[in-house]
Amino acid sequence: MFEAESALARVFAEKCESLSASYCILFCGRETVVTSDWTFPTVQEVETFLPGITENLLYLGKLYDRPCFGGQCKLPETLPSGFQRVLTRRLLTEAEECLWHAISRTQKLVFWKKQHRYCGACRAELVPSSHDSALKCPECGAMYFPQISPAVIVAVRKGDQLLLAHNRNFERNVHSLIAGFMEAGETVEQTVQREILEETSLRVKNIRYLASQPWPFPNSLMLAFEAEYESGDATPDGVELTSLGWFTADNLPELPMKGSIARQIIDAIFPGHSGGNEAD
Repeated sequence: MFEAESALARVFAEKCESLSASYCILFCGRETVVTSDWTFPTVQEVETFLPGITENLLYLGKLYDRPCFGGQCKLPETLPSGFQRVLTRRLLTEAEECLWHAISRTQKLVFWKKQHRYCGACRAELVPSSHDSALKCPECGAMYFPQISPAVIVAVRKGDQLLLAHNRNFERNVHSLIAGFMEAGETVEQTVQREILEETSLRVKNIRYLASQPWPFPNSLMLAFEAEYESGDATPDGVELTSLGWFTADNLPELPMKGSIARQIIDAIFPGHSGGNEAD
C-alpha cells in the first residue's frame, strides 16, 4: 500500500530508523532504477553509487509502511551488480496499483520541482515545504503547489462499435480513445464535447463519468468518460489525429499499453477480446 503525505521536506532521522528502511524511487530520463528482482532500492543502497543523493530527494509518503523518497539524477554508465535501469512506461505496465501511485507521484513532483526552481514574485530559490505538498519562497513566503493538468479521455460508442484513433505522436500503429486537455473555464462535459468535435467532427450525447488515473508523463490527471454517438461522420482532424475508425471486438487495432486507463476501458468494453497487439 502507498500512502502519500503532505510535506515534501523531511529529515531522514525523523522518518526512519535507518536509511536501509526507506525506499528510493529514482529516475534518470525515461528510466527508473530498480533492483534485480524489480523492487525499489533503499536510500542506503542508492547512496553506495550516488553519494550525497539524499540532499536532492523529496519525501513522498509511505510505501508498504516504510518511508519513501524520490528524485531524479544522472546515473553512472554502469550500475553496481543487483541494480538495473528499466523504462518507466514498462515498469508501469507491470506494477500493482500502489506502486503505480508511488511512481506517478514521484514523477509528477520531480518534474514540477525541476520546472519551479525560483519564486516568480521575488526570484529567490524555492525550498520544499515541511507542512504541505508545496515549494516555499524563504524570502517572501509565496507558496507554489504542484501543477496538475486535467485531461479527458473518452470512449465514444456506437452500438457495438468503439471509436479508436491514431495520434501522430503514438508509436507504431497504436490506436486509442480520444483525449484532450481542459481549457480554462470549461466543465469536463464541455471539454468532452469540444475535443470530440474538434478532433473527429462528431457530436456525442449521454456523457457518463467512468474513472480517473494520474498519468505521470509529465503531470496529467486523466478523467475518463463514456459517450454515445449522436451525429456526424468520423473524420480525423489531420493535426493531432492521422486516422480513426469504428472498431468491434473482433477487429481491434494495436492497443495502448496495459496499465493505462485507455487500455482498462477498452478491455472492459471488450472483455476477453483476442485482437489488438499490446503497445510497449
